[in-house]
Amino acid sequence: MMLDNEEAKIIIGENVPFITGSQNGTAANPNPFQTIERKDVGLILKIKPQISEGGTVKMLIFQEVSSVKETTVTTATTSAGPTTVKRSIDTTVLVDDGQILVLGGLIQDRVEKSEFKVPLLGDIPLLGWLFRYETRKSGKVNLMVFIRPSILRTALASQGLTNDRYEYLRNQQELTQMPWNLILPSMPAPVSPELAPAPVPSAPLASAAAQTTPAPASRTEQFENAKEGESVNQNATATATPPVVTAPAAEPAPAAVIQ
Repeated sequence: MMLDNEEAKIIIGENVPFITGSQNGTAANPNPFQTIERKDVGLILKIKPQISEGGTVKMLIFQEVSSVKETTVTTATTSAGPTTVKRSIDTTVLVDDGQILVLGGLIQDRVEKSEFKVPLLGDIPLLGWLFRYETRKSGKVNLMVFIRPSILRTALASQGLTNDRYEYLRNQQELTQMPWNLILPSMPAPVSPELAPAPVPSAPLASAAAQTTPAPASRTEQFENAKEGESVNQNATATATPPVVTAPAAEPAPAAVIQ
């Protein structure tokens, strides 16, 4: 996934060192050295989409598939480094939402033949097959690149696509399990766990607890209470009962309900 008008990049491969320069030790400079540059070898994909109002997607695409050959060219003093095989596509396309478009393709056929024999003995008719052997190799490479953009306008569509790809990955992991063997121990391949169902967001109910607090007494009532208290302190033997003031209870606040 990627955002509109933002470049996305994915690399799947290895970082291989390549020798770019070297110097052997001499009498003036006895310290030999080598300069190495590392490059990414594997699958590299860069895409920058631009979505129009009608749903048409313009994409700037760069794709490179490279690999390291098994054989390397060596000399008596130094190694030339690994040899890489590279196939790349750099193009700009215009495609509708959900439409499949082919970017390019490559078909390659390769046939190799090698023969080894014992000198003279390998040239004898019929009996010479006992002193020589030959190998033949045939290879065919078919490379086709297709692309299908899909515009995800909501979070629900994004989650649905993620779940679909995740379930496809789990099914492939279950199909690649090792078969049962009578001698070898059972070693099951790891399988990704199942996705838990997404929780349904519930509307919170905001309830406000009503708090009842006594209303403050007026200044007249406070003055009467203070005056009554002074009379009690002056006449210790006399008992005075101050008037009881009942404050009206505060009404509870209404609860807020979100539907």
